[in-house]
Amino acid sequence: MTVYFPFQSKLKLRYILLACMGLFMTANVVLDYIFTRFQNSAFYFSESLLFSSYWVLFLPLPALALKLMRKTDKATSRLLLASAATVVHLLLYPALIWVLSKAFYTHTFDYGQTFHFGLSAYFIKTVLIYGFLWAAYPLVDRKNQPALRSGAATEKTGGSYFIDSILIINSNNTKSVLAVKDVFYFSANPPYVNIYHRSKKYLHTGTLKSLETQLDGRQFVRIHKSHIVNIHQIASMQSRQNGDYDITLRNHTVLRVSRNYAKQFKLRFSAYHQLTPK
Repeated sequence: MTVYFPFQSKLKLRYILLACMGLFMTANVVLDYIFTRFQNSAFYFSESLLFSSYWVLFLPLPALALKLMRKTDKATSRLLLASAATVVHLLLYPALIWVLSKAFYTHTFDYGQTFHFGLSAYFIKTVLIYGFLWAAYPLVDRKNQPALRSGAATEKTGGSYFIDSILIINSNNTKSVLAVKDVFYFSANPPYVNIYHRSKKYLHTGTLKSLETQLDGRQFVRIHKSHIVNIHQIASMQSRQNGDYDITLRNHTVLRVSRNYAKQFKLRFSAYHQLTPK
């Protein structure tokens, strides 16, 4: 199994951000110069550089947005954070211009005028950049995704193996080995899989389909398109009288067994507990 390591080191990422910021600021100044040449108007390098400080805000804000995104598993919550970062960026930009012009220029630029300029010049860019950050989060935040790897294994038919331990590599590169038998269930959270372990919830990059092939089918069974449950951790089961079932795990979590998976589930459940559920 492949272990996923950080996409980039923090130091390398800082260098990339600094290089991009310098590139965009330079491009901004050059485009301003070309525009003034076509318009036969005056070009002021210092003012052009000042208003290009829009790009400077991309040093702290995306990093902060990513840090907050790591605290939630929901794409909608991350979208709200990306939207909030967009608004904050557009509000901070004129404030930054005001502070810099107040400190280093003879003329102080008005916040309101600069805010309207920022909306007309950078609104679409800001929305696109933070929107991309939200959409590409699974890739750019690979370092926060725990890795899954087989540890000791149990042989299955045909000479291949089931995993019976999972290696989790956290964001600070600490490694923890989780016993599969202590996992209550796995749930889909595209593009991740949530691992509900006895200690806490972990996040893994992958799909339930690929994970299902690595687990011992005598212990783990698919009960829903979004859930794989550990039969050993089931405390009780109750029919819904419509083909579905509710199961309660030993940690008091209640999950639904879809009728599409009910037949296979009952066979596995009966084989383990040596009883026939009604």
